[in-house]
Amino acid sequence: MRLNQLEYFIKVVECGSITKAAQVLYLSQPSLTKAISSLEAEYDLKLFDRTAKGLSLTPKGRDFLEYAKGVMESSQALNNTFGKEGQTAIQRVAIASQQFDFIYDILLLLYHENREQLLQIDLKENDRGEIVKMVEERRADIGILVVTERDSRLFQSELLGKNLEVHTLDTSSTFVSMGGKSKLYENTAVDVGEAEEYLHVVLDTEQSLRRELRYKNALNDGTNHEHLIFCNTMGVCRKFLEETEALLLSPKWVLGFFEDTEIRSVPLVMDGKDYPRTSYLIWIKRAKEGFHPLEERFMELLNEHFHCKD
Repeated sequence: MRLNQLEYFIKVVECGSITKAAQVLYLSQPSLTKAISSLEAEYDLKLFDRTAKGLSLTPKGRDFLEYAKGVMESSQALNNTFGKEGQTAIQRVAIASQQFDFIYDILLLLYHENREQLLQIDLKENDRGEIVKMVEERRADIGILVVTERDSRLFQSELLGKNLEVHTLDTSSTFVSMGGKSKLYENTAVDVGEAEEYLHVVLDTEQSLRRELRYKNALNDGTNHEHLIFCNTMGVCRKFLEETEALLLSPKWVLGFFEDTEIRSVPLVMDGKDYPRTSYLIWIKRAKEGFHPLEERFMELLNEHFHCKD
């Protein structure tokens, strides 16, 4: 199959006849007929029904047309971007991340620095398992997510088994966030034992850890394993905190979402001491692959953000 065969096929469909298409393409009718026949032979299918009224697409021909148009559009995009007469290169950054407010500020700064250029800023917010999958499958080039010391063994093995680079950005202890209806609202800290008595909102967790959390005492983390609500957006999470006695146990990187609200966040402790569980904010990329300039600048700004907080 050659691109010109697909071009000929599409033109025949548009014109409704080989004769008209041959005139538009400045080809002889026998040459165009041969090109269409070769395409049918290569894929062992019949593209057209030939009737007294002219040509009509077969059902297989209609399906083939959609794919042919897609191939031609992709070919044109390649020529536009990388051809000698191509357009100015688009600067792009593709990120898959859990929900963190600091990313929005970094992307805004990135935009202001490059606003005179053609930019493609692609941020996909998802759960951790999907983030790893998106980076691995090239649907994103940078992944940003949280792992913990007491994480799902399945998740850790999945992460380490990929051809990925893993880098740590920051660490955090655990905080408890609550709204005004919580009986713990005035506390300056919440003990693990106290926290276990209440409804818990669980934010953005992959399926393997959700299965573990469904079993009481599967993890000794201050979570009520019999009374959980799983949320995949901060908006839903915030609503439950504001309207119920629910608690959210989280690292510090999501607390910015509660600014300018009545939601309070205090340390989670155990017997008056700092709670031992540590969360790690990490970023991942495919191993042995470089960054585009915009991605490189994003990583510089990301590292600067956490360096300044040290």
